[in-house]
Amino acid sequence: MLRPLRLVPLALFALCALACRREATSNPEAEPDAGTKKTPSASIGLIDEDGQLEPDPEQIAAGVPYLRFHVEVDDSPSRGPADAPVTIVMFSDFECPYCADALATIAQLEREYGKDIRFVYKALPLDSHPYAMLAALVGHSAAEQGKFWPFHDRLFSGGEIDQDTIVEYATESGLDLDQVAREVEELTYAPEIRRDLRTAKRLQLRSTPVFFINGRMLPGARPKHIFRQMIDQELDLAKQLRAAGIPDSELYAHVTKWGYTAIQYRDERPELDEDSVYPVPIADSPARGPADAPITIVAFSDFQCPFCARGDETMRLLQERYGNQIRFVFKHFPLPGHARGALASRVSYAAAKAGKFWEFHDAVFDLGPGFSADDLVEIGDALGIPPSTMQAAMTDQSHDAQIDADIQLGMRLGVTGTPAYFINGRPIVGAHPEIDFRLIIVEELGRVAQALEQGVPAKDVYRHLTGANE
Repeated sequence: MLRPLRLVPLALFALCALACRREATSNPEAEPDAGTKKTPSASIGLIDEDGQLEPDPEQIAAGVPYLRFHVEVDDSPSRGPADAPVTIVMFSDFECPYCADALATIAQLEREYGKDIRFVYKALPLDSHPYAMLAALVGHSAAEQGKFWPFHDRLFSGGEIDQDTIVEYATESGLDLDQVAREVEELTYAPEIRRDLRTAKRLQLRSTPVFFINGRMLPGARPKHIFRQMIDQELDLAKQLRAAGIPDSELYAHVTKWGYTAIQYRDERPELDEDSVYPVPIADSPARGPADAPITIVAFSDFQCPFCARGDETMRLLQERYGNQIRFVFKHFPLPGHARGALASRVSYAAAKAGKFWEFHDAVFDLGPGFSADDLVEIGDALGIPPSTMQAAMTDQSHDAQIDADIQLGMRLGVTGTPAYFINGRPIVGAHPEIDFRLIIVEELGRVAQALEQGVPAKDVYRHLTGANE
């Protein structure tokens, strides 16, 4: 038997990224993450007011027809020749029944077209599927053991999955279960899954399956004749390109090199870019954890926001798991209409003066968003702060400028809702499950290790990685 996988409770996988929101007033400014590929502006496809997106004119001029997207194959699991004239990339979720239906069609096409098709897997586990992320992690472990496709095909052959069936199919596929358990617990393949998820987000993929046939998007489980029509068109194009001197080994790169790497609507609300690192200064904000911790999580938070309370539960799980590897930093971001949130921010300065900010912080979030002014006084009393001090803090405006400075900083960065977190400068917005934070933390620990190897002192790692002036 596979020893228990010490992951977060699987129910947490079903949480959506929930957040309270404020109207955006500015665009974020950030630097590309050195560990990710920043999307060049020239490759962003802007959808017009009629919902139309046209191919890149240079692509059409080069004799490559149809709207296309540039999806890197990288080291993703694939089967079929690397120089096949047609590459089919599938963004897939192991718990998605439509993916299973579509894969039956893909299997037929692979038999019909043989070596003319290369099939590539990309992970897109959906929040609504509680076991999809676990299956994706085990899938990458299977790939490391050279058994991805047997495990992949077995998962999709048996209907609904849960943790027990994943273990059962891993066993049937001949996986080393101790290695699987270790790699799942350590999130060894977090960078690979995060890479796929970032690609999907840039292309605004929100459901599965989604196929890219030589870069041409085809969403959903479509009838076989739809696939065949597109494949035949691509085979005809391959003949023309061969005649023009382009070798088979370069066909996929050639037909997708003009493809868009991201999609945006012209009037779309600006969002924080997960591919960027934001220089978030710590300044004199409340912090807990070592100043030289390898991971710094800055939270823009509102004491009255129910999603911030939920996010705080996740922060406590991370603190329990990672201990002194994480420094937590709090930035005030009370939203319009959250008068009690603004009140709690004011009162928190009295708690901070008494050396009790984090105790106050935790107690307020434990109460939930329905707390009252009297509750804040009672929290202070329990922490040894006189009621008169807490009551006076409610009308004390001396710290309002500091609270407003946090709000203005958040808005300059592009924060439009709470909670908003920056993990070593990399943003994640909303009450995400713990696993989403852990995936980023694993990536960041890799960046930290590289910085330390380059001779950066531990105390300077945050400034080195983010460019922030602490």
